[in-house]
Amino acid sequence: MCIYNVRIDDAVLERVKPHFKGTDAMQLWIEQQLQKALIDYASQFEENKIKEEKKKAFLERMKTIENDSDGFFKLGGFMADSKSSAEELLEEALFDKYGI
Repeated sequence: MCIYNVRIDDAVLERVKPHFKGTDAMQLWIEQQLQKALIDYASQFEENKIKEEKKKAFLERMKTIENDSDGFFKLGGFMADSKSSAEELLEEALFDKYGI
C-alpha cells in the first residue's frame, strides 16, 4: 500500500465534513474514491491497448489476403455475418450504383 499526500481545498472539506462520522470515516471514503478513479483511469489505457492489438492483428491479416484472388472469401471472421442474402446484397449494390 502506497501513501501519498493529497491537497484538497479547505472550503470543499468543510462542506463535506458534517456528512461523515469523523475524520477517519472521511479519509476512508476519500481513499476509496481515489482508488476507484485510479482503476478507471488505468482501465482506459488497457482497453486502448487491447483495441490497438486487435487493429494490428486485423491489418496483418488483411495484408496476407491483399493479393490473393480468393481473398474476399477469406474475410470470414473479420466482420459480423450479414443478415441479407447474397442476392439481396447484389440487388442493393445494383440499385445504389445504377438505380435499377
